[in-house]
Amino acid sequence: MSQFIEYLEGTFANKRQAQTHPTRYAHIRISHRKIGENRFYGEQAYNYALNRPYRQFVLDVIEEESDRKYRLKNYEVKNPSRFVECKNIDQITDDDLIPRDGCDVVFERSHERSFRGKIDSCECWVDWRGTKTYLRNDIMLTDTEYWVVDEGLDATTNEKVWGSDWGHLKFARL
Repeated sequence: MSQFIEYLEGTFANKRQAQTHPTRYAHIRISHRKIGENRFYGEQAYNYALNRPYRQFVLDVIEEESDRKYRLKNYEVKNPSRFVECKNIDQITDDDLIPRDGCDVVFERSHERSFRGKIDSCECWVDWRGTKTYLRNDIMLTDTEYWVVDEGLDATTNEKVWGSDWGHLKFARL
């Protein structure tokens, strides 16, 4: 589990991708800061607005099979403004968290130095401009890269409503 934890912790940005294809990809930064033995505080923000993250979350990493599968339990943060730019994160307690049922991501070792992950259900609900959607994703994590593609599918028709039309956001470790 130590290798997975090591890969997950850090700050990642897709600067090269955003500069190469600015009409397709925004420049985004993701931070995962360790706040417990297997717990992380995370933020996602546009690079031009790091003090206004569009997503703040907490992840608990749970080993499911000996060094092969890792479940990331996903939580929303109550009163997230207290923790912007990873401030005061040592003060986060279970009382600050709201479980995101159905939004666990399960990673599995894919090679000696990489892991693949995805949501393990169709019940991670996201309201997208008044449309009930569920999240589907694909994630690849190595010691230097963190690639993510998220898509929202309509809960009724299963048709794609939101997400990248050009594949993974390709983040590099900073």
